[in-house]
Amino acid sequence: MTSATAAVPSGIDAVNAAWLTGALGTTVTGVVAEQIAQDSGFSSLLYRLHLTGDGVPETMIAKLAAQSEARGAMELLGGYRRELAFYRDIAGRAPMDAPHVYAARMADDSADFVLLLEDLRDWDNADHLAGLSIDRARLCITQLAGLHAWSVQPSNAAALQVFPRFDMPAVRDLLVPAFGPGWDVYRAHSDAPVPEAVARFAERFTEHAATALDGLTERSMLLHGDIRADNMFFAGDRMKVVDYQFACVGAGAADIAYLVSQGLPTEIRRGQDEALLRGYLDSLGDIGYSFDEAWRHYRLAAGFLMVLPVITLIGWDALPQRSRDLCLTLTDRAVATIADIDALEVF
Repeated sequence: MTSATAAVPSGIDAVNAAWLTGALGTTVTGVVAEQIAQDSGFSSLLYRLHLTGDGVPETMIAKLAAQSEARGAMELLGGYRRELAFYRDIAGRAPMDAPHVYAARMADDSADFVLLLEDLRDWDNADHLAGLSIDRARLCITQLAGLHAWSVQPSNAAALQVFPRFDMPAVRDLLVPAFGPGWDVYRAHSDAPVPEAVARFAERFTEHAATALDGLTERSMLLHGDIRADNMFFAGDRMKVVDYQFACVGAGAADIAYLVSQGLPTEIRRGQDEALLRGYLDSLGDIGYSFDEAWRHYRLAAGFLMVLPVITLIGWDALPQRSRDLCLTLTDRAVATIADIDALEVF
């Protein structure tokens, strides 16, 4: 992934005209980098590059490794390598629309990487705090079904080898034990009611997580893994999805459950879970994934994936207010979903 003419830069200052000329294969005479997404991009640094030169785009997005503690976590989780692999080997082949990638490079001896991507600034970036409409959720579900169906074709099996299983050791050993402290923060700061059954579930989350992880690895589909509204860009009836650092292999209904249980406001989601899952299965086609199996996976995932916003709350004191509000809201939505669909029955 490296070359003599376009080695991997360790910071944005090295993403200069000369480096871009080598990486893009066309002459760049000038570049101005503008940092973006500072309140939402924690694991990576994002910049909008304003370019001049010979036949170059007016702008593009540069994504580099974080220089904060998040960098170490992403190295442990393999997140940077997963995303690079997706853009190199999956994007453009699988029926999930992603931004055009101009370059995807990673150093051999460090976590330094650079992605040069199509700038979607003219597209509508969805707001995870506001949540998705039901129509946008259906559009996303259709694309997820396309990715999942593509990934189980034997001819595409080799492309999946770089992606870890949903229950990778870092998930079992790091994320799951962090739930308890995060849940304490949630209960201290959320005014939303928590049904007694869900509260008991949370108290025994480590035990229940093992059940969920066993179930959610019964299938081997390529999952987006972090299918949040903030990672979706819309233009009419088109959608492009970004951020593949948590792509992994597992049961397809896990992606759907995460999208629906946390990405839709409760008042929009309530009563729609089964119908949205059936729509997913219709789009998925005949791969032998029955509703009963997928519904069990959906309920396991709705219960387990509450872990993601909850563990983020551990950093409460350092979180910006919007991030606090977002994590509380996502957990509120997850708690409501668990109760509404009787997810605890499958644990």
